[in-house]
Amino acid sequence: MKRALLLLLTLAGCASTGPNGFGPGVSDIAAQRVRFAAEAVCLNNRTLRTQDAAARALNFPVRERDGDSIVYANPGTLTFIRIGPAPDQSFTDDQGQRQIVSGTGCSVGSPAVGTATANRLTGEILAPRLVDGSDTLLAPRGAGRNPDGGVGFFFDNLSVTLPLARTTFVDPETGEGVAFDHPVILIVHN
Repeated sequence: MKRALLLLLTLAGCASTGPNGFGPGVSDIAAQRVRFAAEAVCLNNRTLRTQDAAARALNFPVRERDGDSIVYANPGTLTFIRIGPAPDQSFTDDQGQRQIVSGTGCSVGSPAVGTATANRLTGEILAPRLVDGSDTLLAPRGAGRNPDGGVGFFFDNLSVTLPLARTTFVDPETGEGVAFDHPVILIVHN
């Protein structure tokens, strides 16, 4: 991924008015790609194998292993996909009990997409499935927001949350990096 990070850093400096200093054009393109990848790779595919196959079909220029995860990066659209172990997510059920969702997951994000946009994208992805009664979303169990304002939706067979991730762009020549904290759309199939 480091090969592409210098290009990402260069793109980041184009204009600075959006989330984390990215211009609105860059943020708009990143948002479109995040939405598409979250739906096409993470939501529509239930297994790591099929998620990986779907991510490969997108022809992201960078594909690397990071521990037990596979990370895809597209420097041109500032989007990332991570497939592998997911951090535990939790919600409080109707009886006031904390419920933890853990396992492997698929997340998509971009340092150019802030929490408000990621929340909107999550709604755009889930709303049609809720309306048409899709079996993708069975029996709602909980919903809410995390401390950073990211939405979370929990169903019997799926959770969709917006944890924060840190993306660091590193100049391979100097070793200097710039870190961005941003939400990712994390989907865990139960």
